[in-house]
Amino acid sequence: SFHSEVVHVQRLEAGEGIGYGSTYVTPEPMTIATIPVGYADGYPRSLSNRGTVLIHGTRCPVVGRICMDQFMVAVPDTITVQPGDKVVLLGSQGHESISALEIAALASTIPYEIFCG
Repeated sequence: SFHSEVVHVQRLEAGEGIGYGSTYVTPEPMTIATIPVGYADGYPRSLSNRGTVLIHGTRCPVVGRICMDQFMVAVPDTITVQPGDKVVLLGSQGHESISALEIAALASTIPYEIFCG
């Protein structure tokens, strides 16, 4: 499994850009959590605006580009998130799981590459 934690949480208004080049623009007011993992840690850039993570057993979509040492996720209004909360990038949490096969499919690669970074 591959775990991290939330380091920052911010509520954004509709129309705010996220990440390099603002490749994601908030369609409505939403909560964004920052995860201190990036492509330097082996998390594929190709998951920008495509991947998901688990926080409190809930899937949270990656929003914006994966940066060298961090990325952001949208937090659904059904959960409350704060700095220090555990994040699962690969593995299980609650009744949900994210497999290497799922990540590889989103990243257009093979599962072995996910494990090798």
